[in-house]
Amino acid sequence: MEDTSAFENASEQKLYARIVYHTNHVGLFVLVAGFALYLTGVLSPHVPLEDLPQYWSLPLNEYLEKTDAPTGWQWISELSYGDVAPLLGIAVLASVTLLCYLVLFFQFLQRGAKSLVAITAIELFFMFLSASNLIQISH
Repeated sequence: MEDTSAFENASEQKLYARIVYHTNHVGLFVLVAGFALYLTGVLSPHVPLEDLPQYWSLPLNEYLEKTDAPTGWQWISELSYGDVAPLLGIAVLASVTLLCYLVLFFQFLQRGAKSLVAITAIELFFMFLSASNLIQISH
């Protein structure tokens, strides 16, 4: 049985913490920068700011239909719009765990920690599966 004591994993824990720290700063910067581009009018919005109040009370399906707002991964193709640009920062922040697990997977692989490789591989599989939108739950 392999030894995976807390002391032995200290380098991976520190690596994970550094990735979280730096990626959160990048994500926050991208989020604030995107919002600033929206507020200053440098990037025009997909839905004009003055039109927003008429859509606030609509159910989601009607809002999407009337505004032609992107759904799913479509937002990536509309990053040039000011109201969509901040989503890139949100995506960076949401990807922190994925990035950490990818790095740890290769660290554990290099170290030969087979059980930890298996655990991170399973975690990565489910993260990619959920991000792929292949599984849809109908209500």
